[in-house]
Amino acid sequence: MPESAAPEIGEADVVVGLVPPPRDGDALESAIARIVSVSLPMRAVLVHPPYAATASAPPANTEWQIVTSQQVGQNPANTVQTLEDSFRAIADMARKAGARACGLIASDLSVVTPRWIHLLIEPALSQSFDLIAPCYARHPFEGMINRAIVYPLFRALYGKQVRNPMGPDFGISAKLLERATGGSRPRAHPLLSLATEAATSGMKICQSHLGPRAYSPPDWTALSSLLALVLGPLFTDVERYASNWQRARGSQPIPEFGDPLFVSGPETPIDVTRLIDSFRLGARNLREVWGMILPPSTLVELLGLSRRDGGGFSMPDETWARIVYDFALAYRVRTISREQILRSITPIYLGWLASYANGLGSLDSEAVEGRLEKLCLAYEDTKPYFVARWRWPDRFNP
Repeated sequence: MPESAAPEIGEADVVVGLVPPPRDGDALESAIARIVSVSLPMRAVLVHPPYAATASAPPANTEWQIVTSQQVGQNPANTVQTLEDSFRAIADMARKAGARACGLIASDLSVVTPRWIHLLIEPALSQSFDLIAPCYARHPFEGMINRAIVYPLFRALYGKQVRNPMGPDFGISAKLLERATGGSRPRAHPLLSLATEAATSGMKICQSHLGPRAYSPPDWTALSSLLALVLGPLFTDVERYASNWQRARGSQPIPEFGDPLFVSGPETPIDVTRLIDSFRLGARNLREVWGMILPPSTLVELLGLSRRDGGGFSMPDETWARIVYDFALAYRVRTISREQILRSITPIYLGWLASYANGLGSLDSEAVEGRLEKLCLAYEDTKPYFVARWRWPDRFNP
């Protein structure tokens, strides 16, 4: 496949960067061919990591300039950092090229279709949206860290109903790109903070329904590490934008593009017993750690919950929301090491997940949406508790 040897792209209207998880070269080459089949009446550049090309014929569409960059790509040993580094490299190219919009695709490329390009780029070009966030078609037990923590917390704090505020697939205007990556002091997590930056600076936000997103089977042995990788940047933004979220009230829907889709649940039901056992183990082994993070009343509630049988296991959403807020506060005041704080939430998260599975009942899309909305409203209703704790952290710890 013909491509430029260095990321020197001249002027461009649109820059799209592919930062896929590690896969074979054939998968990346196939995705490139699909994307450049999209006809855009403007100067478009596609940036991708190096790969071993096959002897397949190059795409017939020559409207796209295809650029290989050694600076993009995901390293499974440090996914978040390499994703952020890749985003900075792509953003730098887009800014130097004077691009009006930039697209970033970091999902498994096997599910990426030409439609993704239109849905992520067109709202920025034709309707002046600054951030186009993704909506994915998921079954009821996919993307649960986002469902349980990231989305409802973002919605409650910043007042915008952005389903996937951490992406990872985005459309970005030149204005937001400059705000997120420009300046002399580079930010630690410009990609994962895009939605927060847009929401707190009054920029136009929308979301596009992209369809299914491929997920690897959950690795329960690495869950604590994954939670730490996600919650670290999330809680850092909570601290950074405290003056903004303390003023926000309620939440508002944002414009959507594309058609919502739903994926049916897995044939094998989630193992609730295993989740509850993990929660109970945490209640035994982490009681002292939790006591340094949570108010006494919450700790008593968790210890009581650990003694219930599986059928009666139910963690109220309000309790779970307060716990997430408590951990965000502990992260700010560094009650103990931040890494220990982030990892110690894992058993409580598994307990809430067991409660979610017990109470979901029907797995149809309406039931799942209703359950998620109930959780989000619990975060919103509990927000005054967090504001009070943030301002007077010792009030709840007599």
